[in-house]
Amino acid sequence: MQRDVHMDAKGLLASMQFKPGDFADVAIISGQPHRAKMCAEMMKDSVKNFTFLGYTFWTGTYKGKRITVGNGGFFAPDSAFVTEILCTGGIKQLIRVGSCGGLKEEIKIGDYMVVNSCQRGDGVSNYYVDDKFVPVPDKALTDKLAVTFKNVGNTHVGGCWSTDAIFRETKEIVNSYINKGSISVDMVTNPFMMIANLFKAQAAAVMVVSDNLITGAMGFTDPKFFEGEAKMVQTVFDMVAA
Repeated sequence: MQRDVHMDAKGLLASMQFKPGDFADVAIISGQPHRAKMCAEMMKDSVKNFTFLGYTFWTGTYKGKRITVGNGGFFAPDSAFVTEILCTGGIKQLIRVGSCGGLKEEIKIGDYMVVNSCQRGDGVSNYYVDDKFVPVPDKALTDKLAVTFKNVGNTHVGGCWSTDAIFRETKEIVNSYINKGSISVDMVTNPFMMIANLFKAQAAAVMVVSDNLITGAMGFTDPKFFEGEAKMVQTVFDMVAA
């Protein structure tokens, strides 16, 4: 191979007939397709920006505010490349509406988690940054999420560890990240924040708690989880449009 890189986000967008300005300045991003659909249904006059490898993005308006939404990845690799596409496309502010596991006994199914720091446990980051790089959520946007959600439900603010190996969340590994300050775990937030940092875009994450690694609670089918998910989406849209 003689070329510097096989493919980049700019070239990929061009191949999909994407034009500057097609995206809004603000994006609300989820991993789950059904949650992305919930977001799309919130908006008026939505236009599909593109579909690529199962990732679909729409731009529309909510209460007069132009917003881009879509499914931004389940795991670290797809979250990284989708976030890079969004940032390359001109999005300036990204809010992740996700789900996570709790790493403290008092964190319950359906609670909210606002991320104020990241702990790296994924593999994709090493292709972008060195070992000393620590992704940082935008403080102003994170503080705004924390204040907003504390008026909505039981909300925790703290660090999030992102891992690639959901079936290898062993006691030794989990406790090592708790000792580093993590109170939640997912598979997305670190690469999402990392790419946003590299592109100097504002990024923040709020998640609804689906399970708890300390108590063993599983809430993936719990009504409290689904109720929290719906309320989370509504709240973020209202906050962005205010």
